[in-house]
Amino acid sequence: MGGAGFLFMLLALIAGAGASYFYLSGMRSENKIYDKIGGYFLIAQTTAIGIASLVLLLALITSNFKIEYVAQYTDLALPLAYKLSAFWAGQAGSLLFWALILVIFAIIEMIRLRNFDSRYKSSVLFVISVASSFFLILTCFVTNPFAELGFTPQDGVGMNPLLQNPGMIYHPPTLFLGFAGFTVPLGHAIASMMTSDGSNLWVKESRGWAIFTWVFLTIGIVLGGQWAYVELGWGGYWAWDPVENASLLPWITGTAYLHSALIYEQRNKLKIWTHTLLMTSFLLCIFGTFLTRSGVIESVHSFGKSSLGTFFIVFMIASTVAYLAVLLTNIKLYKDPEEKDFHFSSREGMFFIANWLFLGLMIVVLVGTTMPLISQAYYGIMGIFGVVGNKLTVNIPYFNKVSTPFFILILLFAGLAPMAQFGKEAGESFYKKIIPAVIAALASMVIMYVKGYTLPIPLILTGVTTLSLATIITRIVLSVKNNGPRVMLTQRRHYGGLMVHIGVVIMAYGIIASSFYNIKDEHVVAPGESFTFGNYEMHVGELTVNQGQNFTSVYAPVTVTENGNKIVTVAPERRFYNKREEAWAEVAIYSKLKGDLYFILASYSKPENYIGIQVVYEPLLIWLWIGCGIMCIGAFYTVTGRRKNA
Repeated sequence: MGGAGFLFMLLALIAGAGASYFYLSGMRSENKIYDKIGGYFLIAQTTAIGIASLVLLLALITSNFKIEYVAQYTDLALPLAYKLSAFWAGQAGSLLFWALILVIFAIIEMIRLRNFDSRYKSSVLFVISVASSFFLILTCFVTNPFAELGFTPQDGVGMNPLLQNPGMIYHPPTLFLGFAGFTVPLGHAIASMMTSDGSNLWVKESRGWAIFTWVFLTIGIVLGGQWAYVELGWGGYWAWDPVENASLLPWITGTAYLHSALIYEQRNKLKIWTHTLLMTSFLLCIFGTFLTRSGVIESVHSFGKSSLGTFFIVFMIASTVAYLAVLLTNIKLYKDPEEKDFHFSSREGMFFIANWLFLGLMIVVLVGTTMPLISQAYYGIMGIFGVVGNKLTVNIPYFNKVSTPFFILILLFAGLAPMAQFGKEAGESFYKKIIPAVIAALASMVIMYVKGYTLPIPLILTGVTTLSLATIITRIVLSVKNNGPRVMLTQRRHYGGLMVHIGVVIMAYGIIASSFYNIKDEHVVAPGESFTFGNYEMHVGELTVNQGQNFTSVYAPVTVTENGNKIVTVAPERRFYNKREEAWAEVAIYSKLKGDLYFILASYSKPENYIGIQVVYEPLLIWLWIGCGIMCIGAFYTVTGRRKNA
């Protein structure tokens, strides 16, 4: 089975090379035959990757431990859902999965662009074919998911307990869809350059892909945070872990790209910005994969050390050089039209400022994330001169301090930009419209302060967030008042964008409250005893042992009452997985709109008759998930029922 899987994977690589060659020829010639032959090779590549993927899935389901990948990430007792998700649990499988996504995207574009100019179409598909072939090179020659062992084990090693969570089923695929998706708009950008078309055609044609990519990257990041929240037992959803940051970086520049592309499409400005931000987002997706899979950083999410790093670096350098060469050759096409009066307080001016804010945020996060690599390289060079030092790392306080000013300003402009007008300096009417929002912002800060929440940073963040929310609501109310409710249906792009911004500020409220005002406490009690936590009374029951499919669980039921009324009974637990000696915490969470009660079975001893329960109160945390949902709904709403006036 391993040999068959590798054969189809190799055939996919050969077909991908053929598709890349003929599409490259089609980019240079008006002859449509190259595009046609390239399409045949692309179909062959997709078919071969699809068969190889099915072979790997079959090997995982049937526990074919002769294949090393299957033996490494599954065992006989592993539930079927996690056997299937093992496809992307390991390094080799996840790279094959990425290649599979890319060729599916390529087939969609081949069909969608069937009536386009052959050079334009060939350029788009060439980019996707090269990217998918790159990942196939890695799976064929560096990290083969079909490599076979010299013997057949009776059982596999099994999946890491941290991965045995529903998040494993949906978090990696959504993230990979976001990572791979940037390749399609990049292909359209290169197509515009290869056809010497400086118009906004490529932006319009790739807009749906850009939204799709951004939405799935957003979902992937938030689902990853939710996974960490429920699985790692630390009571948090974000720890500025290097691999978490690796997914955040392209999201930051991707968000900037969407705003810049809007100005490109509607105002014929920020063209170079748009191209640059798109390429940067694509490279950061590859860079994030490099960080995760090269072993150059330490993270709870990262894979072990491998030789993949060199391949990723070469690919990033080659991609950058090629893109810049094509862009610089066509630079005259993308110069913004001369404008005597450029106003920073106009909508495009605010978008321009936002671009710099997003770029600055990306840079400070990137520097902090790669500080171990930067310091290692520095001391490696300075070692020649006798300067010796240790590899440096930065921690959570660094990221919080350097990112907070950017978040404050980004939230501010998220509210002010929709109130501004294209091509016009903010005048008296603009300032009149934002007066209610300013009052609301000041009122929110005063209320917080009076209630005892006096820390300056969350006060400022809350004020700015309220200002942003109030300006967006004001914008919607005034527009509906002047144009009628139907305007929200005819101008879906605009109002979908406002919905996204509402989702952002709702998430911001959840992040501010849970980051600055969470409460933690830990109590050690005997079974049957109670303890208080704020306004709640916690009654701890007897320890209970439960046998799962591939683990043994010890849990302690905790009954929560408030003012004598029972609210809920939860059961935080410790699991002992087969073939694993250590215990793994499984938290229990009771969520309400005002906040979460988060329980961890921190310690226990039957002989000594005690149970240690850690309780965390996370205020407004559920609004983080709700805000994300609103953002995604708003983003999809922008691409529904598109009209010329939308």
